[in-house]
Amino acid sequence: MKTSIVLLLSLISQYSDVSCVEFIDCGSVDGKVTSIVVQDCGVSDDYCPLHIGKTASIDMKFTANVDSNKATVILTGIIPGIGPIQYLTEDGCSGKYNLKCPIKKGSQNEMKFDMQVPPVPGDMKIGILVELVDSNG
Repeated sequence: MKTSIVLLLSLISQYSDVSCVEFIDCGSVDGKVTSIVVQDCGVSDDYCPLHIGKTASIDMKFTANVDSNKATVILTGIIPGIGPIQYLTEDGCSGKYNLKCPIKKGSQNEMKFDMQVPPVPGDMKIGILVELVDSNG
């Protein structure tokens, strides 16, 4: 299963915003993202305030379409004019992400993660690509 989503972030020097209800599924076949919630953000909010240097807590729910004994979490920042910068690659089954492994086909799953909001100069919009890769890649 390679479940990929993009969260769009708008970052400014001391303060930033993140869309809390909109996300783009990048063509997931082996899983379907059903919701994404950003801490301290209401469902009707267009943007969530995030402070640079602080931690953003994100909760993603998805339905698995395949069985998998493992899951790898990959976070990549997509910065205009620079391109993709990989933020982390970690074992999603380590307990850090609240995933219950093995993942079973048809199961409802929840992945939680914290992301340090990076310092960026000026007014900039960036994307965050979140990938969950199964044991078959």
